[in-house]
Amino acid sequence: MNDRQLQEARQSLGRKLAAWRTNRQLIQGDLARRVHSSRSTVAMVERGRQVVDRIFWLQCESVLSANGELITAYDAYRQSEARYRTERAAAASRARWGTLADGPPEASERDPHQAAAGTHEGDHPLGHERSSTPDIDAETTASGSDDRTDRRTLLLSIAAVAAGSGLLGLTPSTTRRRVGIGDVARIEAVTALYRSVDYEIGGGALYTDIGRFAEAASILLASADSNHATTSLAMAVADARQLAGWTAFDAGHHSDAGRHWLAAERTAVTSGNQRLAARIRYCQARQFQHLHHNQDALATIRLAKDALGRDATPALLAMLRGAEAASLAALGEHSTAVASLKQAAGHFDDINPDREPDWMRFYDRGELLAQHGRVYRDLARHDRRHADAAVTWTQDAITAFGPQNIRSTVLNTVGLCSALALADDPDRALTVGTTVIRHGRELTSRRIQDRIRNISRDISPDIRHSGLADFRHTVTRVA
Repeated sequence: MNDRQLQEARQSLGRKLAAWRTNRQLIQGDLARRVHSSRSTVAMVERGRQVVDRIFWLQCESVLSANGELITAYDAYRQSEARYRTERAAAASRARWGTLADGPPEASERDPHQAAAGTHEGDHPLGHERSSTPDIDAETTASGSDDRTDRRTLLLSIAAVAAGSGLLGLTPSTTRRRVGIGDVARIEAVTALYRSVDYEIGGGALYTDIGRFAEAASILLASADSNHATTSLAMAVADARQLAGWTAFDAGHHSDAGRHWLAAERTAVTSGNQRLAARIRYCQARQFQHLHHNQDALATIRLAKDALGRDATPALLAMLRGAEAASLAALGEHSTAVASLKQAAGHFDDINPDREPDWMRFYDRGELLAQHGRVYRDLARHDRRHADAAVTWTQDAITAFGPQNIRSTVLNTVGLCSALALADDPDRALTVGTTVIRHGRELTSRRIQDRIRNISRDISPDIRHSGLADFRHTVTRVA
């Protein structure tokens, strides 16, 4: 399947939705209101410019009484899309690695965009229906010894590919040499492999390895003669340093995260890529938020927005506005936070994936809903009337994240536990909380442990529910 065929399949799917809507004598705005979306989203879907997630199509199926035709067509499109990505990744891997592509590192056959973003379908891992209490047992088998063995094998395979790239032996005294397309391709391929593992099991498992690799790539950039390939090399190096920073942040090594992001930001800005610089500044802001430095986070987000200028895209603006809303809510500026959320949602509806940088594919509906959940949890800490909304937004985020994106699912399930405690639903809070403690221990993410400990602030020390009182004591001792 080629690009043209995939585009035709997307357009065919959109025409099918338009036909059913017209048959039911609805205008786009009517359908949008009934499926809790926007007219512009419906229009983009019908034109074949967007596909959005499975929840949208399930709602359209129900509203239009389409006899299963819409959801069947949607599933068929997603299968075609998966085949297209697999074929493209395999071809790219063979082109980059030659005979290496047929060797043990099977992960190199993965589509780097799909690996970076998890899934974009928003399928609930348990089926088509939303669950009020997510069961992430179905989403991760991290406790299985076979799965742990597979992950060790994968990490060893990636390490072998990284070593085979010839970059790890570089030193600051390396003789200057010309850079070719092959150098760039090798860095991009190894970075994509590392990113796929980071999304599945967290940064702690590979933070040291990706850090060494990213620093070696930086040495190659510093020792490269200037030629037409150096700009592409700079972007590949900045992307590798961004990932190295993110895995360090996830592992709780905040000084290393800051060091990598500073190098990535400098490289992106020097090369004139303000879009990538904005993504890196977003990561810096997320670290500031995690450390409760929300004024610094706001300043960083606003720097990113101001520097973008005409380079801004809807996805970047949605991401930055959502992050801005989170810091505003944490600082008690509630009305302004809600306004920023609305702006984020508006930008999200304007996204055309074909016009966004490939590395922005991670920002999907799940990420947007997670930002809403985080803001409304902060609102609920000041006014419990917002607690039910916090529960709803967080549940929707968990539903939208696919089963490959285990870490995001667990992080948002931690948030759901807090939201349920704020909503005075101790039984469900305890059920969800018990699950996240078990799975949080199986992921190599220090951020998850920090978030679990933070649950205690949303459970009153005077709680009369004995099980939740014991749980509160347990989370304060999570290592």
